[in-house]
Parts: sequence; C-alpha cells; structure tokens
Amino acid sequence: MIVKAGTVAFDVQMIVFDKDGTLIDLNAAWAPAARIWIETMSQGDAAAMSALAEGLGVGEDGQLQDGGSLASESVGQIAERTREVLASHGVDRAAVQSRLAAAQAGIDHMTIEVRPLGMVRSTMERLAHAGLILTVASSDNASQIHSDLETLGIASLVAAVAAGDGPWPPKPDPGGLIALADEFEVDPAHMLVVGDSLTDVGAARSAGAAGIVGISRPDGTCSIARMVDVVIASISELEVAGG
Repeated sequence: MIVKAGTVAFDVQMIVFDKDGTLIDLNAAWAPAARIWIETMSQGDAAAMSALAEGLGVGEDGQLQDGGSLASESVGQIAERTREVLASHGVDRAAVQSRLAAAQAGIDHMTIEVRPLGMVRSTMERLAHAGLILTVASSDNASQIHSDLETLGIASLVAAVAAGDGPWPPKPDPGGLIALADEFEVDPAHMLVVGDSLTDVGAARSAGAAGIVGISRPDGTCSIARMVDVVIASISELEVAGG
C-alpha cells in the first residue's frame, strides 16, 4: 500500500507512531510534570535544580529540549539520570529513593493535558479504514500510553503498543519496533515510522524500516529534519494513494 507524506511515497503495510511530540503536544503534556519532578527532586537546592534541568533537558523557559532525557527517554532512564545528578550533589541513595517516590506521586495526581497535534482521530480512522496496521512505540509507560490513546479516541484503531516499560530496551533500540512487526508478520521493510526525535530515527534505521517521517514542533522547527526522509507538520498530512 502506498502512503504519501508530502512528496515522498512509501510502500508499507504498517505505520509505527511515536506518541509525545507526534500524536500529542510534548510540552503541553510533560513540561508541567517536568517542573514537579525537578522541584521535588531538588528540594529547594538551587544548584541541584539547575543541574537537573540541564541533565534532563529542560530549558530556561521550562520547555523540554529536543533530544533531552525528559523528551525522549523512558521513566527508568530518567530516574537513573536523576540519581546520578543528585549523587554528584551529595544526596544519599535513601533520600533519592524517597524523593523519587514523592515526585512520581506528584505527577500521578496531576492531570496530563493530551493536546492532539493536528486531526489525529480522523487521520487514524482514515488510515485504518484503508487497511493499514497502526501501532505506537513510545518511551512512556504502557499505562500512560493506553490512557492517552483513550483520551484521543483512537485506542480501538491502534492494533498494538510497544512501551518504554516493555520487555525490550527503549528506543533507540529497535526491539520494540521489531516486536510490533513480528506480531503482525510484517517485514520491517514495509513498516513506516513517524516520530519527532533522534530515538525514533535510531530505532527506525536499526529495525530496517521502509522510512521515517519527521514531525515538526508547533513552532515549525524539526531537529531531525536532516535525518529523516520527509518532514510534515502533523500526521494529518499522511495520505493513502488512491484513498
């Protein structure tokens, strides 16, 4: 089946979508959570707060930076980076664990804003109706992925999910993408990956995907523009030839 993204066409059976920054606005969802995480973990220590922001990829404006840990890594990886930063500031292991629990509890009690990037639901309906297998591979935990898909109204359209807390290493390791392809007996060479970060690029290339489509940020920039086959503003621009 021919899927077109801008002027580039791909012969594919499956599309693997990233979630944050691809289906939903990354900063609307996670910048408030990043603030809670850093404030709770630093406990008022200005030096530790600054180091955590730098180490986890949060700019002075509070926005998540492209390629930063909070923008692209799994919860486990973020926690490990946080431990390393705090250890370098003299925080003992027991205190770090206590703060991690408090930070996670704070985030669990907040409302995550799920703001779709473009006409996500109607686009996914159109692609699924054309016969494409639609899947999601995200560094987020499975529970949050499924919750966000329900909020977007596309849970029934997504055939399978590869999550950051799954049995394979998180992206850029290709394990999750390969598992999705294997589940539906699809050759990765007929799998299209749609994402916004370096981890998406790495996973797609290592898996042998047919191609990768980059999604630009709301301000029109795309940090991976030179590494992908084509950049589009949102998944709304994906079209099935003849569809």
